Amino acid sequence: MIPSRTQVKFFLDNPETVDSAALASFSRLFQRWIQQHALEGMLIDVADYRHVFEGPSVVLIGHDSDYAIEKRDGRLGLLFTRKRQVDTDLATQLRTSLRLALAAANLLESEPTFTPTLKFRADEIEIRFLDRLQLPNRPETFDLVKDDLQAVLTELFGTEAVTFAPASQDQRLPFTVDVRSQAAARISELLHHLQPSVEK
Repeated sequence: MIPSRTQVKFFLDNPETVDSAALASFSRLFQRWIQQHALEGMLIDVADYRHVFEGPSVVLIGHDSDYAIEKRDGRLGLLFTRKRQVDTDLATQLRTSLRLALAAANLLESEPTFTPTLKFRADEIEIRFLDRLQLPNRPETFDLVKDDLQAVLTELFGTEAVTFAPASQDQRLPFTVDVRSQAAARISELLHHLQPSVEK
């Protein structure tokens, strides 16, 4: 079972540093990433939705995946969307989604455009499953995904204590899992944990 789309969100630890001018600079930055092939996969275009309240402010559109600066529920962060079923199973899709999201977050943290530099929380992740047919927002859905989640999160955080649970039982919302860790790791360290073994 592979959801039609999977989303991963990493929250900014210092969102107060991203004012309207800084938010606008993401469009230019994402355009540069397209030109430089800065991320894995085919990157196509940039869309600016800053006028949408708590929406995906700026979106980097790719063939298989999208990256967005999003402020849903007032929390600014990087939202990654795996929008094509190109992975072999759910665990692979989760692993790929987390790895690609971490790669983008790591690039943003090293981007000199922002002063002070951006910093993402490595102890909190939001994972959304955008497939109401296969994975409706019901209690039994958690049982379908928890083993794959546990396996991938163990790879990501190692022996550090990790908890994850459904974010809401509101069936109008997509099935979402909140992940919390006691790890004091950085984004770059988490990314290293999910790199293919030949690159470690």
